[in-house]
Amino acid sequence: MPPTKHINGNIFRAYQQNTLFNVATQMTNQSIHLLGILTEAIHTPFLSDRHLAIQNAKMIQTTMADLADEIEYTRGGIIESRAQEVLEKAHELLKNIAKDGLFNSLEKGVFANVKRSPDGGKGLLGVKEKSPHYFNVILDRMEAYDAN
Repeated sequence: MPPTKHINGNIFRAYQQNTLFNVATQMTNQSIHLLGILTEAIHTPFLSDRHLAIQNAKMIQTTMADLADEIEYTRGGIIESRAQEVLEKAHELLKNIAKDGLFNSLEKGVFANVKRSPDGGKGLLGVKEKSPHYFNVILDRMEAYDAN
């Protein structure tokens, strides 16, 4: 996820940050990518801003398609050491979440220091129990795929 915490309203700086994030995604051969959008930290982004984010990501994917194949990382270097540190911290975090449970972890603010109580938040009034007659044309196929 792009570092939206550091976006301060300067859309030009935000665009630069998002471009660098797109480059990092390409350099590490990531297949799932959350786009940074110029005005996302200020308000609900405009469609035009979303379009620019998609254009930027596609440009980076096209122009830097083979970049990852050209990079060699130094053993014990800054990048390798940081990657190892992040991996170890992620492993510890997942072990703690498994021990405490997802909802307790959410309540403690484990994720980005954002605390959510099990019965709090917005949108609960819009949650309805699924009818026994509910039918979704895709759901059965998705669940069958997940089982394999």
